[in-house]
Amino acid sequence: MTGPAAEHRRADIQGLRALAVIVVIAFHAGLPVPGGFVGVDVFFVISGFVITAMLMREWASSGRIAFGTFYLRRFRRLTPALALMVGVTMIAAAFLLSPLGPQETAAQTGIGAMLLVANAVIAATTGGYFDARAEINPLLNTWSLSVEEQFYLVFPALLALGWLLARRSRRQLPAILIVSAVAVSSFALTLIPSDSPWLGFYSPFTRAWEFAIGALLALAAVRIRSVALATVIAVAGLAAVLASLWLIDDSTPFPGPWTLLPTVGALLLLLAGSQSANPVSRSLGWRPIVAIGDTSYSLYLWHWPVIVFAAALWPETAWVLVVAAVVSIAPAVLSYRYVEQPIRLSRGHPAILVAATLIPPLALAGGLWWASANGMWSPRVQAYKEVVQSEGIAVQRGCDLGIPAGQAAPDCTWNANAPGTPLILLGDSNAAHFGEALIATSDELDRPLTIATYTGCPFIDVRFTQSAFNQEDRRTCRAYVAKTLDWLDTQPPSTVVLSASDRIWEGQSYEFEPSGARGGTPEAYAVLEEALESTVRRIEAAGHQVVLVQTVPQWGTIAGREHRPYVWDPLECTTFDILAGACQQSMPLSAAEEQHAASRTAIESVAARTGATVIDLFEPLCPEEVCSTLQGEIFVYRDSTHISPGFSLMLAPEFITALRAPPVTE
Repeated sequence: MTGPAAEHRRADIQGLRALAVIVVIAFHAGLPVPGGFVGVDVFFVISGFVITAMLMREWASSGRIAFGTFYLRRFRRLTPALALMVGVTMIAAAFLLSPLGPQETAAQTGIGAMLLVANAVIAATTGGYFDARAEINPLLNTWSLSVEEQFYLVFPALLALGWLLARRSRRQLPAILIVSAVAVSSFALTLIPSDSPWLGFYSPFTRAWEFAIGALLALAAVRIRSVALATVIAVAGLAAVLASLWLIDDSTPFPGPWTLLPTVGALLLLLAGSQSANPVSRSLGWRPIVAIGDTSYSLYLWHWPVIVFAAALWPETAWVLVVAAVVSIAPAVLSYRYVEQPIRLSRGHPAILVAATLIPPLALAGGLWWASANGMWSPRVQAYKEVVQSEGIAVQRGCDLGIPAGQAAPDCTWNANAPGTPLILLGDSNAAHFGEALIATSDELDRPLTIATYTGCPFIDVRFTQSAFNQEDRRTCRAYVAKTLDWLDTQPPSTVVLSASDRIWEGQSYEFEPSGARGGTPEAYAVLEEALESTVRRIEAAGHQVVLVQTVPQWGTIAGREHRPYVWDPLECTTFDILAGACQQSMPLSAAEEQHAASRTAIESVAARTGATVIDLFEPLCPEEVCSTLQGEIFVYRDSTHISPGFSLMLAPEFITALRAPPVTE
């Protein structure tokens, strides 16, 4: 590199970039660095520092900021390499991703990435950064690029305002005050519990403070004179960044107070680098590390889509993620050498550059979105798509939101004026998927039906935590169960149908209070069986009949448990899988019984002691002793844990037979 930029180039900053990208890639490759995603936060601090220092030099030399030149320079630096990656990813996604949702999500994210709003698109389509759906979005990593680009759009103007206010005094105080206000306000937002995507992981509002603290360091223009002091600061900074890799994980509220650990660590390393003679900064400036830092942007761009596609091709092989991360170095280096660097230093016409950069990836992403949305114009793909994307009627009507039964909306009650004993369906989403069957039962038996369920929340009177639940989810779950039980105490006799996935029994992501027992252990089985019996007895004591529905055979993996041999996820089925009839799974009935033995045995035991009725659906789900996701041309399941609405309706005779009992009387 030559010219003015090279004069201000700090090798230690490139080394810090290398450290940041290495830990992010290691995290995504499944290596034991649970907090490796904080490398992105290190990048944010670096960007705030570097961009502010660059703009300060421009203002000092010319008394102004050439905004057009700045934005064009940022475009040349970032967008062509991004466009190449997005375009290649769209082509690969057409062959390697499922047309049942993941292709559309990838295409939407690609368009968002090119238009600087990938973070908003990902929040709306993919969900949380650590959610299962995030693992199959090959452009998930572009969220941080959009946040950074949004920073570039706004921050220079704020700095210019501060410098204009200080023009007479030549001091940095107004700019420092403005940036400090941004930092404090942004950090304060991270302390507010919220489910809003604009106050969450992907939000520029809760990330601005990370850029701002880097900017404040540049504005303060602090220089360390003492090598010894710089060494102490550098060691502390490096220790903070490294410690965050193991003290922070996907359960840590983020961004939030814990984000201070990697960001302040990065800040200290930048400060220490002002005295480059210290050994830590010298080490970061080692030429091989600097070379990695130079290519860090391209490495960040390419590693994630390569990992996602490798996981799609070899889903059962954990080490393939590491291999994919290594393989991604090749396209990253080629992109850096033949796209990023040449275009960054080119002087072509801006309009031609912008058009040539944006049109191809946007066209490819738009084309993939259109084709996927139309089911690739294949009747078979369209049939799968309709089933996979169809929500049961309980979900459609908003009856699966954790609203206690006594507060259920009118839309969640069917046949309200029927003369028979009321039916009440409670439980998690594995209760909600019986909505069609229970509505048909309600019609046949002339009994009112109320559905009040909550995804992820089994109707059992026991306190538990679940890693997929945030604090608000846990409160909602507990209130849903407690308030519904209180309401049942005041109601005339009814039949209460309880159903839930048995993941709460098996999954080690569940922890039960106050014992601390984790799902999948004998202690957890004992806690759950006791809690289920207590729940059933309380409902019965209020004069209600209880019906317990055994879990349906499930096809998903469970956190912390041995890998199940019979797994299936339609979102992993490519177009070719569907057309070839390979997007289905079967298992022997005996395997299903063994897989769900703990919960099935407990439910039978509770029913025997309390007199509750048990409905076991294994026979219709596993005809001729084989359970399958597809029976002929009939879709049994819509995903790995939920039966399809159509098959739910086919189960109505099972419920009608079980519930055609004498009405409960007072």
